[in-house]
Amino acid sequence: MNDTSWLEIDLSGLEANLAAVRRLVGDGVKVCGVVKAGGYGLGAVPIATRLAARGIDMLAVYSPQQGAELVQRGVTCPLLVLMPMRQLTRADPLYRAATSGNLHLTVHDESQIIQLNQAGQLLGCRLPVHLHLDTGMSRSGLDRAQLGRIITSASALRHVRLAGLYTHFASADDDPAFTADQMDRLGQAVAEHRAALPSDIMVHAANTCGTWRDARFHQSMVRVGLALLGYGPESMRGDPLPQDRPALQPIIRWLTRIVHVQRYAKGEPVGYNRTHTLTRDSVLGVVPVGYGDGYPLSLGNRAHAQVVLSPDDRCATAVLGQVNMDQIVLDLTDAPVAAQRIGTTVELISNDPGSPCALPRLAELAGSSCYEMLCRISSQLPRRHVGTEQSR
Repeated sequence: MNDTSWLEIDLSGLEANLAAVRRLVGDGVKVCGVVKAGGYGLGAVPIATRLAARGIDMLAVYSPQQGAELVQRGVTCPLLVLMPMRQLTRADPLYRAATSGNLHLTVHDESQIIQLNQAGQLLGCRLPVHLHLDTGMSRSGLDRAQLGRIITSASALRHVRLAGLYTHFASADDDPAFTADQMDRLGQAVAEHRAALPSDIMVHAANTCGTWRDARFHQSMVRVGLALLGYGPESMRGDPLPQDRPALQPIIRWLTRIVHVQRYAKGEPVGYNRTHTLTRDSVLGVVPVGYGDGYPLSLGNRAHAQVVLSPDDRCATAVLGQVNMDQIVLDLTDAPVAAQRIGTTVELISNDPGSPCALPRLAELAGSSCYEMLCRISSQLPRRHVGTEQSR
C-alpha cells in the first residue's frame, strides 16, 4: 500500500450529514443517498453500508453493475438504478434484490417499461419502477405525452408497479426560477394523473442544492449525494439562498508526505516551462502527487496546500510551478523549520471549510466542481475509512 499519499474518509461525519439532512426535511420525507460512481470515488461499499446501518431509506446508483457491487457486499436496503435498465434474469447479481422488492428501476421510455414487465414475468415478481419525467434537462426521461401513455397503460402490466415519479433539477445551485419551473411541471403532471397514480407513489425531485433551496422541493423523498459528503450549499447562488439551514461537515481529506526538500536561490525557475521564478531564496518541498493522481494541472501557481504541524495546527504553503504527472512543488520557506523535513504530512484537500485547500475552493480555482474533483482522484490511491475496519 502506498503510504505517502491517501484519502481519509470520515464515516462519523457521513452520519452527521445524514442527520443534518433529516433535520432539514423533517418527518415524513424519505432520504435517498446517491452513491453512484463508487460513492463519488470514495468507496461505495463502506459509505453505503454505513448509511444503510443508520437507516437511510434508499440508495441510488447509476448502473446495474454499481448496484450489484452493493448487493454482493451485503447492502440490503432499497436500491434505485437511475440508468435505463432493460433486462434482468435469474443469473443476474440483482436477481434476489429484484424478487425481494428492493430493486427499483427507472423508466425513461415506453419500450423500456414493456421490457421490464417481461423481465418481471420471467422472474415471477412485480418490479417497482420510477417514471422519470424530463422537465428541462433534455438528457433522458419521458416527455409529458409519454408519461401520460405509460400511466394509462400501466394497470395492464402485471409485473411492474408504479413506485415513483420524479424529475431531475438542471440548475438548483444557481437558477432558482428555472428550478421552481421544473417543480411546477412535475406538480402539474402529478395533479393531471392523480386518479391513476397509486396513493403511495413516491414523488421526488430535489438533489442536494434543491433540498437546501426550498422545502417545497422535498416532496416524498430527496436524493442527496454531495450533502452526505459535506458539500453543496456553499456553491449556491441566487435568491432565495438557504437561511438557518443545518451545517454540513466535509468528510474528505487528501493527505500526502514530503519526500524531498531543497534550498534554491532567488531567480531560479521552477518546474516545466518555467512558469514560476523564485522572488527570494526559498525552501521547496516535493510531494508525490500530480495530475496522474487526479490533482488538476490547472492548480499550478494558483492553489495552496497545508503542512500539518499538529492535529490542530496547519501552515498554508503555495503550489509553485506546473503540476507534474506525479509531483507537486510546495513553497516551504515560511513554514516552521520543523515542517521543512522529509516525511512531514501535507493536506492537499482539507476537511476544514475555511481552509485554503478546502475542496470547494480548489474546485473554483480549477474551473471544476466538487463532483469532478472527487471522481477524478485516482483509484490507485488508498482510501482509509475512519471509524471502520474497512480500507483499501
